[in-house]
Order: sequence, then structure tokens, then C-alpha cells
Amino acid sequence: MPGPDGAAVRGLLQGAVRRGRDPAEILRDAGIDPKVYGDRATAIDGPALVRLVRQIQFSLDDVYLGFFANGCRLALETERLIALMSCPTLGEALRVSIRFTNAMLADAGPAVTDDHGGGLRHTCEYHTIEGLDRQILVWIRFLWIYHFFSWLIGRPLALRGLSIQGPRPAQNSGFDRFAVFRCPVQFDAPADALSYDWNDLSAPLVHHAIQDYEAYYASEPDWLEPPGEAVSWRERTRQALLEFHKAGDWSPSVVDVAARLRTVARRLRRNLSREGACFQEIRTRLRGELAGAYLIASDRPITQIGLILGFSDPASFSRQFAAWAGVSPSIYRARYGADQAKLATATAVLSERRAA
Repeated sequence: MPGPDGAAVRGLLQGAVRRGRDPAEILRDAGIDPKVYGDRATAIDGPALVRLVRQIQFSLDDVYLGFFANGCRLALETERLIALMSCPTLGEALRVSIRFTNAMLADAGPAVTDDHGGGLRHTCEYHTIEGLDRQILVWIRFLWIYHFFSWLIGRPLALRGLSIQGPRPAQNSGFDRFAVFRCPVQFDAPADALSYDWNDLSAPLVHHAIQDYEAYYASEPDWLEPPGEAVSWRERTRQALLEFHKAGDWSPSVVDVAARLRTVARRLRRNLSREGACFQEIRTRLRGELAGAYLIASDRPITQIGLILGFSDPASFSRQFAAWAGVSPSIYRARYGADQAKLATATAVLSERRAA
């Protein structure tokens, strides 16, 4: 499918041009017609995007495409990958990767914090050279993280949300850079961040050799398509539950959801278990996330929020919300209502899944 237009291609090559490289030569070496450079009427596809990014990295010997005053040589990146790929789970690999990056690069400041409600927030600070398009670097790095981590665990990540400091990018073709992530995206946010699901972080790695990583890139993966050959059962279950929510059914049974997915409850539970997921946890989290979003990003009375989400009894809503969040709805609103990061995420969730 067509992806980034020629203006975006020019943006990706800014660091290389600044270092005196010929963009036409890099494009030719990547198997891309140099005429695309700067032309908003033309675009490249997913495999071409991967080839271009890799060719810029090889040309500069810099993982970060020349966007930082002091980049990261490919040999150092290889050592980082070897270290994180030796980890047993994705969560540990993420922490090792962040420690390694903080130790070897002054212009990137990744960090992780608990994202209340079942996930982990991965904040990325990128101090790019003034005058370069920082936003396109953020997008390409998040795209790499999403595809690489999905490849590491052998299935697509179920991201809970993205936060992007800049505005929503636009192309004349209507191409949406962030659609591939399949999660709520908050633009003009206080920080650039990805929010992971705890189930993904506990997933074991299925790839441990740097040779596998090199073979993965040699296959020219399509970064503009969701990773993996098939949508995970967890994601399919999530989407089915959201469809029930839109119809006003806030607590569909596993039997009903399985029927929507053209399977049976027993098989659905077994498939979710193989992915380290649980039907009840997915259903509870989705409802809890939306409740928390209403509490933070709206001024609706708590009783009204409970009614919107299908609770006829305010006490039942408070009890079930406390079981999910660990605190009552009123305490949750008071504690996190002024948290800008959580407000950004809550606003994105309401924008995507507003029930009323």
C-alpha cells in the first residue's frame, strides 16, 4: 500500500543531507526512484520504507538517521540488541534496552513508569538537531519499536495508546502514519510515549539470535501493515468486545463473544491462554479503562458514568471499579484528574470509544 509521500521521504533524509550525503544516491541504493524525493504526489510502500531507513543507517553508520548531534553507531546497536535478546521476557528486554540506551546516548532519554490500570508507559525524549523534523523521527522510531517488539514475541503488540507531542501529520493522499498501531493516539501531548499491556510485557521472547534479526530485515518486512501474519486472538477479542460496547452491551459472555468470532467459548479461552491472555481480564480492563477515562477527561457525575457503562446500581459500579483500579471512582478522579499524561490518554480513549 502507498505510504509516506515524497515530503516525508525528504524529512527522513534530512539528517543524511545535513552530513553531506547525496539523497538521490541513498534512494537509488535503497531501490527507490530518486524522483520521489520531495514530491507530494508520489509515495513509497512499506518494504521500501524499511529499505530506505536501513540504507540511511548504513550510509551514516548511525541508528538514528543523523537526527542527533551524536548518533549511535551500528556496532553499538548490535551489542544492545544482543543484550536485550538474551532476556526471558519482553518486559525485561525493554528495561535492558532502556538502560543500555541511557548509558550510550545523551540525545535520547527513554524511561518507563507504571501506567495505572494494567500497563507500562514508555516515554521517549529525543533531543534532535534544531531545524530537523523531529516528529518524523518519533514516528519511525515508534514504528521500529512496535514491529521489533512484536517480532520478538511472535505476535502483534496490543498497545494501549500512544502520546505524540506534535500535531496530527497530514498528506494529500490521506495516508495516516499512525493507523498501523491500532490504538488510541493523543496528539499535542506533553510527551512522546507508548503504553504497553502487562500481558505483552510478560510474554516470552521467541527470537534470541542476532542472525534472526538480520534475516528479518533481509526479508523486507512491510512496516505499514500490522505485524504478524494474523491478528492475535486477544486483539480479535478486544475488537469484538468493543463492538458489543457500541451496541450497549457492556458485559457480554464469553459464549456471545466466541460466537461473534465464529468459534466456541472453550476454543476461545484456549487460544487466549496460549497468548498469555484471559477473557475476563480483557473484558474487565476495557470497561475499567473507559470508566477511568470518563472520570479524568469529563466532569460527568460518578453516578452518571456508572449508568453510561451499564451499571444500574451506583454501589455496584463503585465496587467493580475499585476492584479494577484499586481505589474508588472519587479517589481516582481526585488523584489523577490533574495528571497531564493520564489526561492525554483518557482524552484519546474517549475520542475512540465514547459511549455517550
